[in-house]
Amino acid sequence: MKIVTVNVPESYIDAINKLIGEDGLYPSRSELIRCAVREFLLKELKAANLLVKYNTTEIDNYDDKNYVRVPIDSMNEKSEPVREFKTYKIIKRLEI
Repeated sequence: MKIVTVNVPESYIDAINKLIGEDGLYPSRSELIRCAVREFLLKELKAANLLVKYNTTEIDNYDDKNYVRVPIDSMNEKSEPVREFKTYKIIKRLEI
């Protein structure tokens, strides 16, 4: 396993401490956080699998210096999530 350091609000630590120990649901902070991260990843990966469908349109002479593609999420006729890309021509670049 790898060690990961994160900063969390004190209120999170207080809540975590209520769930660990002999009378808690988890034996340690690490185990609680591993379970929370695992559940989060499973939920997010399941949602990501629903967004597998992409509708793309090809543009002649597309190049990333003159055009930008922006993802747009929508629903198809079967109420399935679909990600389409709108392509915009760059008229003027802003100096940052």
